[in-house]
Amino acid sequence: MSAQGPSSDPAFRRRIVLTSLAGLAIAGAVGAFEHHAHNRPPRKQPDGQYRKLKLIWPHSDTAPVLAVAYQKGFFARYSLDVESVSTPQNGNEALDALAAGKADYAVAPALTWLPRLYGGLPASLILGIQPGTFRLLVRRGANITRLDQLVGRTVAMPDKNAADKFFFAIMMRRKGINAMGGITWTDMPADKMVDSARARTIDAVVAHDPLAWQLLNGHADLFSELVGSNTGHYADRTSLILGASKAALDTDPDAATALTLALRDAAKWANQHRDEAATLVADDSADVSTDAMRAMLHHQPAISPVTGHALREQMAQYCDELQLIGLLPDTEAASAIARRSTRNVLNG
Repeated sequence: MSAQGPSSDPAFRRRIVLTSLAGLAIAGAVGAFEHHAHNRPPRKQPDGQYRKLKLIWPHSDTAPVLAVAYQKGFFARYSLDVESVSTPQNGNEALDALAAGKADYAVAPALTWLPRLYGGLPASLILGIQPGTFRLLVRRGANITRLDQLVGRTVAMPDKNAADKFFFAIMMRRKGINAMGGITWTDMPADKMVDSARARTIDAVVAHDPLAWQLLNGHADLFSELVGSNTGHYADRTSLILGASKAALDTDPDAATALTLALRDAAKWANQHRDEAATLVADDSADVSTDAMRAMLHHQPAISPVTGHALREQMAQYCDELQLIGLLPDTEAASAIARRSTRNVLNG
């Protein structure tokens, strides 16, 4: 992955400036899109004031919704100049940066956000951007065809605190399998996973796209996908969440409204124009080709943004699941934790 987010690249910044200057020219096209995309306009609209915001987003250089927001003028339409701050390697690093005041807004998986919020991180969840893309890949020849056969095996993950592990631990817990204690989880850099699988020192990998997609399709002789979040009811649930610091929400709530609307609109556009979204990402990423990004996006769930009551309900479901695997205490109702963790910035 690139070490810098989209807005840190000079050429990318020039494109952002050109996009902003062309805002009036594209307003009609964006307006036409919104006419079809928004059956019911939000109660609250931003005040149109120009704002500079700092956003932290793991692997921002391979995020289709963010690329669309920049390059198709959705940030410009809401008078936003958004700076992507560094490139954290995972959601926990993004939330560490938010806690340190390096940005006012952060994107991370719901399964990463919720334990941190319960632990006192001063922030609120305001937009579900898209579903998760978690994949559990098993090593061919390991004779693993069912989830219960992972007990006692060694499973690699890019980060011990990653949502990848939590997602599959929850899936297995619902089947009566203690994945948190019954599996040997090993933290492993992505570039070591292939060699470790070939050496048979690991039996499986949990990861999310684009890494999981690259492992699966670049090494089809080595890995097969056992289960994932791209089908069934998991495909309908949001996972990648935008949150705002309490300070930002208290100081300038209209900024959160504008950013939510910009990313919501960009997410809907990206879902309807996946091939073009893939091209926008590939143009600014040395790690993913256009063809690979297109294929990946067409094998992922619909990019469906979620706000308000729907977001709170889905977070309550996640809270209940985190309680199942011991990452949230069961002394408080999941619905209460979700209500405290979310805010509807579109409700005027």
